[in-house]
Amino acid sequence: MPGYWRCPDSQYKGLVARCAPGTHEAVCAVLARHPDVRGSVLDLAAGSGALLARLRDSGFVDLSAVELDAPAFGLAGIAPLAIDLNTDFAAAFSRQFNLITAVEIMEHLDSPRHFLREIWKLLEPRGHLLVSTPNVAHWMGRLWFLARGELRYFKESDYQSCRHISPINRTHMRLMLTEIGFRVIDFTTAGSFYGPLKRLLTAPVAGLFRLMNGPQTGGDTVIFLAQKTSPDTTSPGRSSTTYIARDRAMIDQGGKRPAVE
Repeated sequence: MPGYWRCPDSQYKGLVARCAPGTHEAVCAVLARHPDVRGSVLDLAAGSGALLARLRDSGFVDLSAVELDAPAFGLAGIAPLAIDLNTDFAAAFSRQFNLITAVEIMEHLDSPRHFLREIWKLLEPRGHLLVSTPNVAHWMGRLWFLARGELRYFKESDYQSCRHISPINRTHMRLMLTEIGFRVIDFTTAGSFYGPLKRLLTAPVAGLFRLMNGPQTGGDTVIFLAQKTSPDTTSPGRSSTTYIARDRAMIDQGGKRPAVE
C-alpha cells in the first residue's frame, strides 16, 4: 500500500524537499506569524532549493543558498555556494543577512555550537535564525528509547546511512541559542512520514502522549525561530573554563560539587 503506511518525499514545483513532509509548510507558517522577518535570506544546506522556492513565492526576494552538493540544487536564478558547514563558513561571505534558515542540517554536523556561532556572525543586528532538527521527544522516540535505549533517528543505521551524529533535545537547543546570542521567539513541531493508515492506527497512542506531555511529542521535526541578541555570559555551562572555575570556587569555599544522577 504505497503512501498509506509511509508518505513519499514531498515536492514543491518539482523540487524534492529533503525532510519530513509538512516541514517546509510549517517553516513558512512560522515565518508568516512574524511579518517583521523579511529582507535578505541565506538558506544553509538548501538541498534542491525547495524551501527557497516556497520563500520566493511568499514574497522573499533577496535569496542566497549554500549547498555542498551543488549539482543537486535546481532552483533557477540562484547559484549556491558549495561550502562544508563544518568549517568557518562565515568567512566565505562579505555581507550579512536578515534571515538564515537551517532546516534539518545540524544533526549531520560535527559541532552544532560552532555552526550556530558562524550563523551569528552572518546575521544582521536583530536578524533571525530559523533552525530545525529531528524531534527526539516524539512519542515514538520515547517508546523506542524505553525499549532499546537509543534515540529515534540516531540509531547506528542512521549514522551509517545519513550521518545523523548530533542529537539535540529542546532544552539543549534553547540553552545553546541563548549562550551564543539568540532569543527564541517561536517554537513548533511539524512533519511526518506517517501515511494515513499509520496515523489512524497510532492515533490513540499519539493522543495519549500529547495529553500527558504536550504538543512537542508530535511531529518528526522541531522548529525554532530565534532573534540575534547578545550572548549570555552568565551560564557556568557555556564553556569548560567557566565550569571548572565555578567548580573550583565551590570547593575552595568548602562546598560540594552538584550531585550527578
